[in-house]
Parts: sequence; structure tokens; C-alpha cells
Amino acid sequence: MKPIAILAIFVLLTGVPGWSPSGAKIANHPVTINEFVKQYVAAINARDLAAYRSLASSNSSACINAESHDFYDRMFHVDLRHPLPADYKFTAKDVGKDDSLGFQGYAVFLVRPTQQVQIDYTQGMENPGTVMLWLIQDSSGWSAVFPCATAETLQKFKAKLPEIKANEEKTKALVSGLTEPLRSELIALLKQGKSNTAASRYAQSTGHDHETGMFVVEELEYQLDSGNPPQ
Repeated sequence: MKPIAILAIFVLLTGVPGWSPSGAKIANHPVTINEFVKQYVAAINARDLAAYRSLASSNSSACINAESHDFYDRMFHVDLRHPLPADYKFTAKDVGKDDSLGFQGYAVFLVRPTQQVQIDYTQGMENPGTVMLWLIQDSSGWSAVFPCATAETLQKFKAKLPEIKANEEKTKALVSGLTEPLRSELIALLKQGKSNTAASRYAQSTGHDHETGMFVVEELEYQLDSGNPPQ
């Protein structure tokens, strides 16, 4: 289950590569879109920061500075929380000069992409997901470009960050506090790809609302994916 976006308006930024102001390097990029997607999925599944960053265009590095680094770093970690299955499908289409790229009022592309790539996958009966990427091609090959968050978006993020961190710690504590038989029931449902059912089961058993259940189930799934299940 892909996690809920930290800011709802940036839910599509689950495809944003992580950067640091001093970490951008010029690299040889994949020569085909098919190869790009393969390398992207491999980097996600390996949680390989260096490989992931190498797929990004240097033209987008201007987005990452002292003011925005925390925002993009958090987006990066959201993106790498869960692997993509081997049976994913992807489509690519040209981006026309008049096509809307979305994010109006929230972010802008410094470099207009020429291709939009959509990766669709399912992690089970209740876990469909989509990753959207925007690519450009130059002499180095195909690379990803991403939009720069506006000053207003960054301000809203910074204002909300303490609440976000507090909720993350609360969620981790709730996962650590899971007891039997509920813990085993949730894990069994996740193994069946029934994350929404697991969230409802948690809410029903604990009295928390369904949204809290979704965060708890996502964190539990992340720990299971990481090979570090709660004891």
C-alpha cells in the first residue's frame, strides 16, 4: 500500500527523486524509456538512494536548496517506503506543448517534460497503485524532471511539519503497542493484499477512526517490508 501523501496536494509526488544541494551529479542515463522504468523500479525496490538520484535530470536540481531540502527529502522517503511488484505495467505518452501538467498553484516545472510515464501495479486485492513520472531526453539519455514547490507550498509544509512528525511518532507507538491476536490478524490480511480491510479491522478493534487505522496498517506494512516487524 502506498502511503498517504504528507500533503494531499502533492500526492503525485510519490515519484519525486530525492536530492541534496551538493549531491547532484551528471550521469549517463538510460537510453530507452523501458530501461529507465526498469532502473527506477530496481532503485525503489532496493531503496538505493544513489541509484534513484542518478535517474533525475540535473536541470531539476535548482528546486533543491536550503529552504526546500526537507520537503523533497521527505517526499523521497515516502516514495521508497514500499517496493513495486514485478508484474507492474507502464505506459508512456508524449507531453504536448499545450497539455496541462497539473500542480497549478502548488508547484511548477522549471524544465518542461516531453514524456509522461505512468506505472500501474497492484499489491493484492485492495492495493492498486500508480506512480507518475515526467521525463526528458538529452544527449545523456532519459531522465526524470520534477516540479518545484512554490514558496506558499513550502510555507504550508513547514507549518505542518511538527504535526506530521508528532503523528508519525504516535503511529509508531500504536504499531509497537499491537497485541495478539490483532497483530497476527492484521499481518495475515496484509499478506493477502487487504490493507483496507486491515485498517477497518484495526479501527473496529481499538475504537480509533479508519484514518488512524490506515496509518497504522501502512506503518506495519513498512516494517514488514523492511524485515523489521514489531515484536
